[in-house]
Amino acid sequence: MGIFRRPRADAEKQQGDVHALDRDDDPRGGVQSDEYRHAAPVEIVEDAGVALGGPGGSVPEDATPDERRDRDRS
Repeated sequence: MGIFRRPRADAEKQQGDVHALDRDDDPRGGVQSDEYRHAAPVEIVEDAGVALGGPGGSVPEDATPDERRDRDRS
């Protein structure tokens, strides 16, 4: 009985080329725009007619982690 290999996913084919996953008219795959990469988590960025929520992460604020923890527990 032969061994069957599954087709390799695009990410496995990337091999160090950051643009290997780029898709025409689809900013969700591959390298996102500079505007998206520097957007705040609450911003909406439009690229190639697609609206993207800002990159993940918490909303920046001036409170320390201890202050946020205390506030969340009250």
